Amino acid sequence: MKAILEKKENNKAHFTIEIPAENFEEALQKAYLKNRSRFNIPGFRKGKAPRKIIEMNYGKEIFYEEAINIILPDAYTEAIEELKLEPVDTPDVDIEEIEAGKPIIAKIEVVIKPEVKLGDYKSIEIEKVEYNVTDEHIEEELKLVQER
Repeated sequence: MKAILEKKENNKAHFTIEIPAENFEEALQKAYLKNRSRFNIPGFRKGKAPRKIIEMNYGKEIFYEEAINIILPDAYTEAIEELKLEPVDTPDVDIEEIEAGKPIIAKIEVVIKPEVKLGDYKSIEIEKVEYNVTDEHIEEELKLVQER
């Protein structure tokens, strides 16, 4: 997996993830195994049709969405760690290219933690207010509490 940071401004990061074709093929196989019981193909028991037959009947893209849902969270997490970003919100994902046998290219935009730059706060002086409490003040307060 390859992650490329395009720009980082106004607490937003824009980056591109390229997921290798082999990883996408593994995700397609997982998606097939997860969803094969939903397909009823004549000549096969329900859930026993081969992946190629299902793809011929329903289109080769039938498992793409599920495969993306399987592979993208891990790829996103890996990219965030690689680019050393700290996201604070759910990312906006735009799949640029998706085709079997080719790498998947996804553009991602995510809100990140702002960089906080502290000024010279150690030189700020605060006046300390001193309170003088005498025994008379304490006696007055005790009398007020007793009267309640």
